[in-house]
Formats: sequence, C-alpha cells, structure tokens
Amino acid sequence: MPTFLKNLQSSLLVCDGAMGTAIHAQDLDLEKDYLGCENCPEILVHSRPEVIQAIHESYFEAGADCVETDTFGGAAHVLREFDLESRARELAKKAAELARAAADRHATPDRPRFAIGSLGPGTKLITLGQIDRDAMHARAIANSPAARR
Repeated sequence: MPTFLKNLQSSLLVCDGAMGTAIHAQDLDLEKDYLGCENCPEILVHSRPEVIQAIHESYFEAGADCVETDTFGGAAHVLREFDLESRARELAKKAAELARAAADRHATPDRPRFAIGSLGPGTKLITLGQIDRDAMHARAIANSPAARR
C-alpha cells in the first residue's frame, strides 16, 4: 500500500492552509513577479519559485503533513486568459517539483511529508456561465496526455 494511504489509515494528516492567501501576503510586483499576468499565481513557480518554496516550507514548519501545489488555476483553459495555455503542463510539473522538494526536506523516517496536486476548479465555472461544458470538456481532452502522444 502506498505510504500516503497507509498514513491516512493510521493517523490524521494535516494539509496546508490557504495557498492563495499566503501568496497575496507576499510583497510581489505585477510586472516583475507575475510577469504582467495579474491574478495568475501559477506563473510564480517560474518567476519566483523561491517564494512558493518558502510558503510550502512555512506550512511544514507549522506542522502540516501535506502541501498543495500552486496550481489551483493551472488548467489550460484557465491559463489561456494569460496566453499560458501551452505551458500548463510545464507549470504544473514545476509546481509539483517545488512541493515535493519541500516535503522531502521536512520528511523523517517516522513522519513522511506529502505533496498534493491542486487543480481547479480555477476561475472558469460552468455554473456561472464563464465556460460551457462542451468547451471545458474539449480543452480537457485536447490537453490530456493521450492527446499529446
């Protein structure tokens, strides 16, 4: 059985808090840090990975067992708004690497730490009419690993 499931069965695992709130608490510049992509924290894994890393580290230092990646809006259909649709996979991979590195740094043999991928719903919701079901489904299919083969 994978370590995460084994730990989840035997104990309570604490996940990090509000990643978005922690990011907004940083003194970040729209042009320099967000590269002009207002409200796109996913770009920070490219432009300011040390900031994202420090946030993950702070949650582990506070006692969290798990941290979530900085990819809540990382779906290609959301990143399209910033002309980053083609970089969705790259940014998600980098976000996972940062979270995993922080988890590895804080793990001990008796207390493993975990990185959890976060995706969505992002900023485009069917229920609010911001995207329709067919468009969301088409984007998900077009950006799936199988479609890139």
